[in-house]
Amino acid sequence: MSTDGTWLLTVEEESALLPARHACGELPADCQRQVPAYAERVSQARVRARASSRSKRAAGGERRSIRLMLDMKQPLRWNAGVLRQLDLRFGDVSQELRYKQSLNREVLFGGLVCVAAGAIGVVVAVLPAIVREASRTDLPLEGFDARVAVFCTWVVNLTLMSTHILLSALSLATGCASSWNWEAFFALVVSVFAASMSLGNFWHLPLLAGQDPVSLWAHDARGSDIFVLLAIDAVLTMVAMYVPIRSCILWIPFLCAVVPYIVNTLMLRSVFADSHLILGAMLGLGAMAYHGALRRETTHRNKWIIEHVVEEAEEVILQQNSTIQETTAQVKGLRVVAEALCDVILNLDSKLHVCGAGVQQDGFFETRVEGKRFAELLTESDRSRFKQLVASSKAGFPVCMPATIQKQFLTHEVHLLLVNTGESRGAQFLVGIRIESEQILAQEEGDPASKTTGAAGRRFQSVVPTSAANVDFEEDDLSCKTYPRWDEQAVAAPTPARTRALCIKKVMPRWQVLRDPASCCQAAAHQVPM
Repeated sequence: MSTDGTWLLTVEEESALLPARHACGELPADCQRQVPAYAERVSQARVRARASSRSKRAAGGERRSIRLMLDMKQPLRWNAGVLRQLDLRFGDVSQELRYKQSLNREVLFGGLVCVAAGAIGVVVAVLPAIVREASRTDLPLEGFDARVAVFCTWVVNLTLMSTHILLSALSLATGCASSWNWEAFFALVVSVFAASMSLGNFWHLPLLAGQDPVSLWAHDARGSDIFVLLAIDAVLTMVAMYVPIRSCILWIPFLCAVVPYIVNTLMLRSVFADSHLILGAMLGLGAMAYHGALRRETTHRNKWIIEHVVEEAEEVILQQNSTIQETTAQVKGLRVVAEALCDVILNLDSKLHVCGAGVQQDGFFETRVEGKRFAELLTESDRSRFKQLVASSKAGFPVCMPATIQKQFLTHEVHLLLVNTGESRGAQFLVGIRIESEQILAQEEGDPASKTTGAAGRRFQSVVPTSAANVDFEEDDLSCKTYPRWDEQAVAAPTPARTRALCIKKVMPRWQVLRDPASCCQAAAHQVPM
């Protein structure tokens, strides 16, 4: 421990804890020993932790130490030396309040059992004494002597304990008053009961009143001294084991039980000559009971931390699953809309490479596009605009831009519909291509290679073959004009026979249909489909 109450680990200890810290998200060391069963789930949780390094000089050399500032478990320490280690409260007040509320039902049930056992003990011990003293003729109960004070003390205790039993049973049965501070109520009942055993017993109270307990009671009261010691130890052990009272409250009942007994033993007459043995036994038994309570609380807090982290992780996972389902449904809807409005659909990965391309995509681009960068299919001027479009896209929101796609024989003026699916694996982007216009690449006359250079510096095969170089392109009725996809008013003009032959020769291979010269209509007007 450092002077400010934080945990200090040596380099060797830190190295040993690295695997557990990595698996459980910077949980305390005590939790890490319990984590293996929860490691896989806890690894998804988001636990805040800060670590800083500082140097420290020790005897004989320097030792590096690492201060772990844990938001999940940074106790509200007391400002007094060793006592700060006895306070196990969390640094976060709201978290400590949630932990306290989680103990309410256990405090109710355990407190009900302990108080009921104490009430039965009071009735068994005090009721026979009341009957004996009330029937005495040599020293009847007259006035307010030490015997009446003892009886009144235990009647008050029995009333307080009965009230606690009734309210606890009612709360457990009906769930009412669950927000009450049952921990403080139980601590009050136990403190009064423990102080009454130390002060209001058959031996010490008559001595405090200046009377001889041997001649005062009808029974031999000398056994009360050792009986009180055993009863106090039994009560403290029962509270430490079965009632999860926090250590910041538990010290009050222990103090009310041990201190009055020690004071009475030192100041008043004791049955035993060796009173130091009685004092040693009381201190030893009380210290062991309190230490056991601290260990139980530490284990319980660590278990609660793990369960709390797992619950938070499950909530995060549920939220993420819900978000993924909503995004998936939205992307599916956008895909359906894109397939209805667009001519071609492409999937792009996070690096904007085409993935999952099929025959339709390869046929549209007249080449195999699987694994290619989509920007390479655009003209040089549209590539930077497409990158800006990708950078501005958000998950689930479609964006559009006009672009030009250069293929081997054709140039398409298209609209691109880009949808960011938000997935980190597989298809991250959905691209829909809607063709607005199509233009056949021109060929320079006299080019013996029958090739022309495209916009991207590549060589494209000319649409017009060399054998048809004598075609008169200056004729008024020669038209290669294309029309919008849904323009129903546009009517294609008839074309001459030479132009029809040229179109059929070039269009039919794209349709993968063999031309039958015998059955081909020579009078019909042919139009390149959009």
